Amino acid sequence: MKKLSAFLAALLFLTAMTAMGQPLAGKKFEAGTSLAFFSLKGDSSDGSTSYLCVPIRFGWFAWRGLEIEPEVQLTVPLDSGAEMTYFLLANVTYNFKTSGKLVPFVGVGAGLGSGIPLYYVVQPPDDGSSAVGVLGGVKYIVGGIGLLRLEYRLTRLRFGDGDRATINQVLAGLSILF
Repeated sequence: MKKLSAFLAALLFLTAMTAMGQPLAGKKFEAGTSLAFFSLKGDSSDGSTSYLCVPIRFGWFAWRGLEIEPEVQLTVPLDSGAEMTYFLLANVTYNFKTSGKLVPFVGVGAGLGSGIPLYYVVQPPDDGSSAVGVLGGVKYIVGGIGLLRLEYRLTRLRFGDGDRATINQVLAGLSILF
């Protein structure tokens, strides 16, 4: 995971050197949200628990296609008995400029949080959790200020007690440029 993160960081840096600009000229900020549904099942349990992941982000196009994107990611349990958790993440993405309305992007992120509901157990906030991940996807420009966003994330979680977990997610959402 460390090698993959280092490779993606180097790729972001190199591609930023040849960037043509943000998705829409004159727009320096992006605010948006997405949704992802996922289900977790433990090896020793009979059932699974379903969750809704809701990241809320505010991005700043710092230089050419390079975007700094702080995010609050809420994981909401859809089954009773589990607690909602959160992560505060810092993502750095690169938006590739194309001639059409599709804007592909790649990025890396890291953050801290209260844990994630995993196999009916939530890590206590005292123990804390950390996350690192890679992401990629495409944005579709709608009108002069809107974006539809489809994204894939691979996130590696580390809990305070040393346990680890990996989550794969596909997120769909909306953003506004200003």
